[in-house]
Amino acid sequence: MATIRWRGKKKDHAQLCWYEGGVEQRVTLGRIPPSEAERHRKTKDLELVTGEPIFLGSVRFVDHREEYLKWHAMEYPDSHFRVEQILRDCCEPFESKSLGQIKRKDIEFWKGARMTRIGFNRQKEEAQVSRGTAAKEFSVVRALFTKAVDWEHIRKSPFEDVPEPKDLNDAPPHWYHKHELAQLYQRTRYGDTWKLMANTGVRLSEALQLQPKDVDLERNVLRVLSKADARTKSGKWRQIPLNDAAIDALSRLIPANEGWVIRHVRGPSLSRAFLKDARALKLDGSAHSLRHSYGTHMAMARIPLRVLKEHMGHRRIETTMIYLHIVEAMAHAEARAVNL
Repeated sequence: MATIRWRGKKKDHAQLCWYEGGVEQRVTLGRIPPSEAERHRKTKDLELVTGEPIFLGSVRFVDHREEYLKWHAMEYPDSHFRVEQILRDCCEPFESKSLGQIKRKDIEFWKGARMTRIGFNRQKEEAQVSRGTAAKEFSVVRALFTKAVDWEHIRKSPFEDVPEPKDLNDAPPHWYHKHELAQLYQRTRYGDTWKLMANTGVRLSEALQLQPKDVDLERNVLRVLSKADARTKSGKWRQIPLNDAAIDALSRLIPANEGWVIRHVRGPSLSRAFLKDARALKLDGSAHSLRHSYGTHMAMARIPLRVLKEHMGHRRIETTMIYLHIVEAMAHAEARAVNL
């Protein structure tokens, strides 16, 4: 039998409770009148009797989105602007529904629409939106639903088992050759910062969080926290081996930035600084290309894929496999050179 438990200082927040297999289950209904709470309780009772999943939680998508955005702004200020932009602009099919009403089918149709829509490119010309953009939107909205499960608004995310959008062009990530990296290190103001990032593969947001206590020069490892937010972040501490180039950069960065490894500026400011340095050297790419350079060069050095996955903090091995593109190209060239 389902029951209603009233929570909060004023006892005005309803929580629906019932038992399954001897384990109590709970769904937060929010601030609703007793009559609506009783309707949900009777609906859940009917579901328990019939075995048919008919209960719809009353937490609306738009309410959860606002709650999630407040939390995200505090946890991830550097990436919040883009995340809020996506959640405001691309979630129209969900805005009239409660979280419990959104099913896997809804997600699959929404994903298909995002993958095939027409937008405007940087030249303000109409063009099909890239699969990379669709994949970014997918991961951001998926994270919102994952947090709804964490907060007990829903029992299961409708994103479970829905595959991410795939880039049909299969374009390799942008990365830098060693001579290009040498230019960035030697001819730019932030050369040691770029050197550390390229030799550890840390994300920009992770680099800005590094403190001297995260550097273990006795064991030559860097301790990095990947916060669980979206995309491929694992939400766990990971250790990255420090090579000689990374140690060289750290030897100058730590004394120069009291309390931090890297000068503590906002993420967008450091991103703009990199773009300015790269363009001055007539190089393409962004600060994230430093991370791609790490992954690509490690793959070229035949570092086992599962080891590289742990070093980069990927959640799925498929993400790490993008760095095999150069290894496969080299293998094709080697194969052509074999004459029997």
